[in-house]
Amino acid sequence: MPYYEFIVEGQGGGPDARVLEDETGLRCRPSGPALRLDGELADRAALHGMIDRMFRLGYRLVAVERRSTRHGT
Repeated sequence: MPYYEFIVEGQGGGPDARVLEDETGLRCRPSGPALRLDGELADRAALHGMIDRMFRLGYRLVAVERRSTRHGT
């Protein structure tokens, strides 16, 4: 299954890792003023759905990268 890493920033304050982790099902960890999220997504539709979900939750997507494996455990 494809593995992705996202970097997001919150609007009007720092991102809340616990809330975003609960809402997305991805692992979240702080990265300066942003959050890094990572996890497996089944297909391209799941990727687009995740990007849409982050947007609806009020987060700004800074970067997304497809990876072959989990980095920085």
